[in-house]
Amino acid sequence: MKLQNVITFRLSLLKAVSIAAWAVCFYFAIIAELNDKTDKALTGYAESLITGYLAGEKLPAEGASRSYLYVISDVTAGYADTHSHIRFNDTEARFGRGYGYEPARSVAYIFQRDDGRWCELTAFTATIDKDELQAAILYWLIALYVVLLAGIVVVNLWTVSHSMRPLKAMLAWLDAYTLGRKNEPMRIKTDITEFRKLGDTLGKTIERGERQYDRQKMFIANASHEMQTPLAVCTNRIEMMLDDDSLTEAQMGELVKTMRTLKGLSATNRSLLLLCKIDNGQFVGRERIDLGGVADALLPDLEAIFARKRIAVARSLGEPLHADMDPALADILVSNLLKNAFTHNTDGGRLTVSSAGGALTVANTGAAGPLDVDKIFLPFYHSPGKASSTGLGLALAKAVCDLYGFALRYTYSGGMHTFRVEVPAAS
Repeated sequence: MKLQNVITFRLSLLKAVSIAAWAVCFYFAIIAELNDKTDKALTGYAESLITGYLAGEKLPAEGASRSYLYVISDVTAGYADTHSHIRFNDTEARFGRGYGYEPARSVAYIFQRDDGRWCELTAFTATIDKDELQAAILYWLIALYVVLLAGIVVVNLWTVSHSMRPLKAMLAWLDAYTLGRKNEPMRIKTDITEFRKLGDTLGKTIERGERQYDRQKMFIANASHEMQTPLAVCTNRIEMMLDDDSLTEAQMGELVKTMRTLKGLSATNRSLLLLCKIDNGQFVGRERIDLGGVADALLPDLEAIFARKRIAVARSLGEPLHADMDPALADILVSNLLKNAFTHNTDGGRLTVSSAGGALTVANTGAAGPLDVDKIFLPFYHSPGKASSTGLGLALAKAVCDLYGFALRYTYSGGMHTFRVEVPAAS
């Protein structure tokens, strides 16, 4: 979930709870205020009646007023002891003639006459229908609640989205950034301290990464270049030693093993140099190359080399697959995919090469089960049982594809390991 949506959701939830709590408090505050005003008027009316009653004055007839109503009755001393002497209550009463029962507020006073007898005066006054008031308040509060919540969500989304623009710009720049390539500078203007500090820290981190990457490339290139000559010298010397007839069979066997190790090291060294050259952009030539034609030209030599494995090769290269790229890199890309298919194939296995739908596909039998997609294109990764290979063939193919914007995909289906080079239509 996006950060702005998380923030908006949490703020909206907090405000929704706050508004709901406020609505409940608002309702009870209104009811309390209405009761307070009514109770004051009702208390004054009841006390004036009690005063007149105790003074022997003539009281108004019961039910004569359309706003007030009272009832005086005798009560026992036990009743007076067990009941509060002043009690307020919400009830219903009938005021005047022709009126039905209406909502009323009542107060009950228990008082004692001069002769010691106890009396209770219950006074009523008309009031609003609190059920109707509650329904009206609830209706309008819900309407206000929905409008406010919708407004809060919209305002929060706009505010958070607007505030998050610098962060979105940084993420977009990072998505487009490629280490070791020419990248657009990060131009992010913001007044938000945290984003400005994040941008500065990110820029410094990228600079450190670029410097370290350049140093590593330079080291690998220099080391590989310096190693090439000693390796060639050692190989030549061993070849000269093998021509010596005085060597025993055991000595010659050891020299052959050493020669094989040196050739493997030399192949690894050349591959590393190629990777460095590709990363450094040293292949600048561009020609219209048919990748299917390149595969068709390379297959006969590879079939002869791997003839001992009796691999059945099927090709379907009728549809040209053109790409504008350096011819040397086209050979590197296709040859490494084909060598990988031969090297990791099984004796008596199958290999198919086809070009169709804007893609070159190389599929081969091999190890049962899919390979690790996250590792097969990494330098020096060896599939199970093939630790003797350099582990750079697929890394070179991936580097060439990345250089020209091709997609190199791996799938496993029906016992076939398939590598597919997808060339964009404009390429």
